[in-house]
Amino acid sequence: MTTLAPAHRKLLDDVGGAMRARNAQLAATLAQEGLTSGLHHPLLFKARALWCAERGMHEAALADFRQADLLSRPDAAIKGAIGASFMKLERFAEAIDAYRDAVAIQPNNAVLHCRLGWAYELGQELAEARLSHLRALELDSDNPEILGRLAFLLTRTGSWTEARSYGDRALAADPNHASAHLALATTDIEEGAYDAADLRLAALLTDARTTANNRYLALGLLGDLRDRQDRVGEAMSAFAASKLEARKHYPVPLAPDGTTMSQAVSLLTAHFRYMPSLSPAVKAAAKSADPTHHFFLLGFLRSGTTLMEQVLAGNPDVVSLEEREPASDATVAFSPQARKLRALAEASEQTLDEYRERYWQKVRKLGVDPQGKIFIDKGPIYTVKLPVLVRLFPRAKILFAIRDPRDVVLSCYRRRFRINPTTYEFLTLEGTARFYDSVMSLAEIYRDKLPLDIYEVRHESLVDDFDGQTRALCNFMGLPWNDAMRKFADRSKLGAIATASSAQIARGLNREGIGQWRRYAEELAPVLPILQPWVEKFGYAAA
Repeated sequence: MTTLAPAHRKLLDDVGGAMRARNAQLAATLAQEGLTSGLHHPLLFKARALWCAERGMHEAALADFRQADLLSRPDAAIKGAIGASFMKLERFAEAIDAYRDAVAIQPNNAVLHCRLGWAYELGQELAEARLSHLRALELDSDNPEILGRLAFLLTRTGSWTEARSYGDRALAADPNHASAHLALATTDIEEGAYDAADLRLAALLTDARTTANNRYLALGLLGDLRDRQDRVGEAMSAFAASKLEARKHYPVPLAPDGTTMSQAVSLLTAHFRYMPSLSPAVKAAAKSADPTHHFFLLGFLRSGTTLMEQVLAGNPDVVSLEEREPASDATVAFSPQARKLRALAEASEQTLDEYRERYWQKVRKLGVDPQGKIFIDKGPIYTVKLPVLVRLFPRAKILFAIRDPRDVVLSCYRRRFRINPTTYEFLTLEGTARFYDSVMSLAEIYRDKLPLDIYEVRHESLVDDFDGQTRALCNFMGLPWNDAMRKFADRSKLGAIATASSAQIARGLNREGIGQWRRYAEELAPVLPILQPWVEKFGYAAA
C-alpha cells in the first residue's frame, strides 16, 4: 500500500469532511487540487463526479465514477453511482449491468435491488423489474418507495388487484407517497371507482410537494378519468395541462447527433425526395419469394404494433424484441445528415458486417436467441430509420401497422410517455399531427425510393377478423398459424409487454380504441385538415 504524504492525508480528510457536510462545491474544488497535483485517489474522483452529477454533467460524472471504480476495491456504492449515471443518460442496458454488479457486492441491500428494478423497468424488462422489486421487498417489507414502485409497475401490466394491495401498503407506511397515489388512482379509474380517483388526483394536484413529473402524470390521469366519465372537453383540457407541465419541466431532448426528431425527419425527407425512383424491375426483385427469418415491425406509435407483435410472439416459431433498437449504433452512425447517408451508401461490406455483428450481439444480450426462429424486431419509429435497416439487412421484410390517423394522433397526445426525442413531439396537439404527417410522408418516399418488401396490417381489420388477418400475415411470413396466437393477452399479465399498450392488451381483443376520435371531433377540429390526406389514402370513412 502506498504511504500518503501528510499533506495528501489532510487533503483527503478535508474532502471527506466536505462530502459529509454535503458541500459538493468545496469537495470538488479540493478534489481538483489533489488530482492536479498528481494524487489519483478514488475519493477525489468520486467527489468530482458527485459535483458533476448535481449539475447535470452526467457524461463527466460517469467518467469519474468509473475511474474511482478502477482505483477501488469492489464498492457497491460506486457501482450504484455508475448505474445512476447510466440511468440519467438513458443507457438502461448498461445501468442494469452496473446495478447488478452492485447487488452482487451487497446482495442484502434493498435499495440497490429497488434501483435495479427501476433500471429494468425503464429498460423495458418488466418481468425482471417485478422480480427485483419483490426481492427488495423481502429485505425491507415496509419500505414505501419499494411498495409504491411495485404498485406503479403492476398498473402497467393490468394487475389491478395486486397494484391496489401494494399501493395501500405503501400509503400505510407513508400517506403522502406520490407513486402509490398515482398507482391507486389508475386502479380506481380501471375499476370504475371514479369518485375515489377524483379525490386522490385532486389531493395530488393541490399538494405543493407534488413534483413536476408527478403533476404531468396526475393531470394525464385526470384526463383519463374525465374521458371515462364522458366529459371529453374537460378530458382534453387535462391532457393539454399535462403536456404543458412536461414542456415546462423537460428540456427539448436531442438525438446523439444533436437533432430533434422532427429535424431528423426533415433532413431525411430533403435527402430522399430528389433521389431517382426505383425501376419496376428493382421493386419486383425486392418482393422476392426467398424465405427470410428477419422482420421489422413498424408504422407509427399507437398504430397497433404492440398487438401485432404479441399475437405473433405467441407462435412457438417466433421470437421478438420489443422496442430495444439493437440497430442504434448503425442508425446513429449513418443518419440523418446527408454526409452520413452518403457514408451509408458507400460503406463496404466489411463495415456493414461489423454493424450487423453488433446488432446480433445486442439481440442476444437482451435475452433473445433468434437461431432457427422467425425473428421480429419491433420499433414504431423504425419507419424513420428504414434506409439504414434496409442497407444492413436487405433480405429482411417489413410489417407495417396502419390505424385510423385520427385515433393514432388522439392516442399519442393523451398518453404519458417517458419523454425522449420521439415522444417530445407529442407535447402539443398540432405538433403530434404534424409529426404524424411528416413521418407518413417520409414513409411514402421510402416506398418509392428503397427496395422494400412491405406487408400492411390494418389494426381495425385485425380486431374485426382476427383469424383471417393473422392467417394471411402468417402466409406472408412463411409461418404456420398456431392457436397459441389467440392467447396474446396472457403475455401482458406476465409482464411481457413494456409499452404504453400493455394494460390494454391485457384486456384482450376489443374495439374500445376504434373510432375514439369521433367523441373528440370538436377538440380535434384544428388538426383534422392535416390528417385528412392520410384518412383518404388509407381508406377510412369521413366524419
